[in-house]
Amino acid sequence: MEAKQKADLEQALKDAHPRDGVYAAAGPDFEERCAKFNDTVVTFSGKSITTASNICNIEKTRVQLPDTVRIGADCTLRPASGADTVSVQNVDTTPDRENLMFKKIDDKTVVLWIIKDGHFTGDGRKLSYCSDQVQRAYAGQRRAGKPGKN
Repeated sequence: MEAKQKADLEQALKDAHPRDGVYAAAGPDFEERCAKFNDTVVTFSGKSITTASNICNIEKTRVQLPDTVRIGADCTLRPASGADTVSVQNVDTTPDRENLMFKKIDDKTVVLWIIKDGHFTGDGRKLSYCSDQVQRAYAGQRRAGKPGKN
């Protein structure tokens, strides 16, 4: 029974979290931000999330609803972040030891919230999965071990 429960939990988590890859907020420069890999990169398989302003290592995940996963991650502000960046609150200072949350809208759209000063930020940030061409370019770059284009 325990093995089945673990398998069920893993499947629930897989169903709830966004697929690995490069995401960007919709807008006039969507394709450009996708091509630069500098908006949001989700790598649940590699236990990391990189946003425009933070690099996070995933420490724990929890399915809150069938389409929502809450994450406890150790995040650091990226160098050269702009003045309007929001740093993710330290996971040790949050009530549930969670500081990020993804809600999966569909296979290509998610909403990302971060905790800042004890609360999730606003309505979250709606992100769209970038094109297959961008995903292939990013995967190729990762395999080659090259740093990002930002």
